[in-house]
Amino acid sequence: MTQPMPAENTFDHLRDLDGEHAGYIHMTADGGFVPFDLLHRRRAEPTELDLAESLLDELGLRMLVETWWLDIDGQQVRVLIQEVRRDRVLVAPAVAGAIAKSADMTLAIEIPLPTDRLHQGSSPPVP
Repeated sequence: MTQPMPAENTFDHLRDLDGEHAGYIHMTADGGFVPFDLLHRRRAEPTELDLAESLLDELGLRMLVETWWLDIDGQQVRVLIQEVRRDRVLVAPAVAGAIAKSADMTLAIEIPLPTDRLHQGSSPPVP
């Protein structure tokens, strides 16, 4: 199971460029800063604040357009992220053969965060 993002001493990171919520930063007891993406995944070891912010700015919202796989009862289904909220993510199965990335919203699935069921990659993860 994914280690949960600490609630205490964790704050939202908003990009300076446009004010978009790009992730979370946790301040450690020894003064380090740990970046977490929108899916609550730890993205680096403790570092300086400006480096943690820079990493989240670089990741930005591009993770929302990447290829994702959802584990449903041991099967890997290609999905697109439709929406990310603080405590959940909404995904929908990708439509095969579509010219642009599109999803079947009639089959949308809401998943509580954090989750180990979502995986990035151009092909499904090997079990």
